[in-house]
Amino acid sequence: MTDSAEGRHPVNGDAAAARSWIEQSTLPDEDKAGLRRFVDHFPSLTFVREDNAALSHYEETDEVTLPPWFRETRSALAFTVPGAQVRVDGFRWDDSPRSDDQEDHWYEVEPGYVNEENRETMFDLARLYPIGQWFANDRSYLAVDLEDVSNRRILEFALEDLWDDEAKGEPLRESTFPAYSSYADFLGHVVAVKLPDGTLVEAQD
Repeated sequence: MTDSAEGRHPVNGDAAAARSWIEQSTLPDEDKAGLRRFVDHFPSLTFVREDNAALSHYEETDEVTLPPWFRETRSALAFTVPGAQVRVDGFRWDDSPRSDDQEDHWYEVEPGYVNEENRETMFDLARLYPIGQWFANDRSYLAVDLEDVSNRRILEFALEDLWDDEAKGEPLRESTFPAYSSYADFLGHVVAVKLPDGTLVEAQD
């Protein structure tokens, strides 16, 4: 499963550098706007982008092929360094049963499968690649679609629901819900960041 930093080649920078990465990218305007919103909300943080070697490391470690759009976005702006938990202002769509339950929950943003059991359910049976989860529980995951790599939406699900579907012999993907139009859209909805030392950074207007 995805390890910490071995084999990755991230590039770190401040807010000014991150804005430059975004502008120099060939991302759609909508994605650029989402990434800019994230940087503008948290100008004091250190940001990171990933090169091809870093992105290929995810693929090799987790034995997946990442959608090209996801690689392109993470190569423009991946997240912050050090890694952190984030709170969002909600999902873009209200399909998920958890769409009204966001205020007190924190997502740990880290692509990759936690263990082989999770990979078997998410990859083998549902064709999903997780990019974040509610910290310390399985109630809500965010993932990219590996079945339809042209689908840029971030999908949300509870792992326990997928296990229930598997036990009932029902299609697992019926328990997934669109949450954001893209990874950039997800970052644009972040309203608070909690650093590893417990420091809380609220979004600036």
